[in-house]
Amino acid sequence: SSSAELDQLIAAGAGDHARFDLDLAEEDSIKACARAALTWAGKPVGLVNCAALAAGSLFSMTRMADMRALFEVNLFGPLLFSQSVVKKMLRAKQGSVVNIASTAGLLADVGTLSYGGSKAALIHATKVMAQELGSFGIRVNAIAPTVVETDMAAQMDPAARAALDARSALPGGIAPSDVADLTVFLLSDQAAKITGQVMRLDRGLPF
Repeated sequence: SSSAELDQLIAAGAGDHARFDLDLAEEDSIKACARAALTWAGKPVGLVNCAALAAGSLFSMTRMADMRALFEVNLFGPLLFSQSVVKKMLRAKQGSVVNIASTAGLLADVGTLSYGGSKAALIHATKVMAQELGSFGIRVNAIAPTVVETDMAAQMDPAARAALDARSALPGGIAPSDVADLTVFLLSDQAAKITGQVMRLDRGLPF
């Protein structure tokens, strides 16, 4: 991106919170956003990767082009953004990364090849990152929620949703705030000795 575009992104940040838009399927967009966000934030101490596209299809019906597009957003984009942030954390020798995965990356449910595969890869990346970055004081963990009450959940097949609910030990749904609370804990000093873990937020699925 041009310096003018970068200046415009940086100018968007004001106060304690700022919004920087990016396209997780475009490498240049990811790098430009990372530069702008890091210029605004200074020394990062925490990073939460919470972005995903959802898609479901049987293996025999899955188009590889669609699967690649989903992996770009669910896996490669967040990892590329993380590389920029982690470089800053390495200099400070501290930091915490939380990747929002999914129980779909742990289960082998019908129709979840693309989405579940991308989240399984993110879970593996989490564990590898934890091993490589631990000596620098950087922790990396993942949260694997089951269905969270969001717009994405509304797109889910009702029968598949009912099957998950029936297998869960606890009743009720999972709200975005439930994921946020666990995320805050993993970012905090209270979780200073926790890394390389996949925290299942699933109401007790038996797997």
